[in-house]
Amino acid sequence: MSFKLTIAGTFLILAGISFQALAKFTPEQVKAVYIYRIANFIHWEQDSLMTQVNICVPDNQPIRQILTEITQDKQVRNKPIRVADEDCHILFISQLDNLPTDSDSHRRTVSISDMDNFTNYGGAIELNISNGRIKPRVNLDNIGAYSISSNFLRVSNIEGGDNEASQ
Repeated sequence: MSFKLTIAGTFLILAGISFQALAKFTPEQVKAVYIYRIANFIHWEQDSLMTQVNICVPDNQPIRQILTEITQDKQVRNKPIRVADEDCHILFISQLDNLPTDSDSHRRTVSISDMDNFTNYGGAIELNISNGRIKPRVNLDNIGAYSISSNFLRVSNIEGGDNEASQ
């Protein structure tokens, strides 16, 4: 089954529309769209040298498959998006064991997960589900060699850095 969302639909998802309102979409589909949309809000230090944006999903086959479908022929700042197995710019994991431990990979890779307390374990973005809605949590202390757009931060709970309290 092919999965497609309109641009307006993806913005509604980022605004925190509930799963119930999107009942025709699975939680995996909603998370995959989040991951895809987050790529547009990230600026890597080496952005000008990058030829593509690699999204890795090593341990969640349903989300990986959906991402493969929705990123086909899509670009971020004129760079094709690829679902890959290495050279990850964005890494979505469902198991903490897959969080990069070497400092270079950890610095250049945006780590995202739906695991509880992921940002407390070194992850950058946690996709929290509360009251049937996804509300991203970003830990500023875990941001590496990239920046996250203020537009994304506005719809997120922020921790770390100078802002210890969640919004």
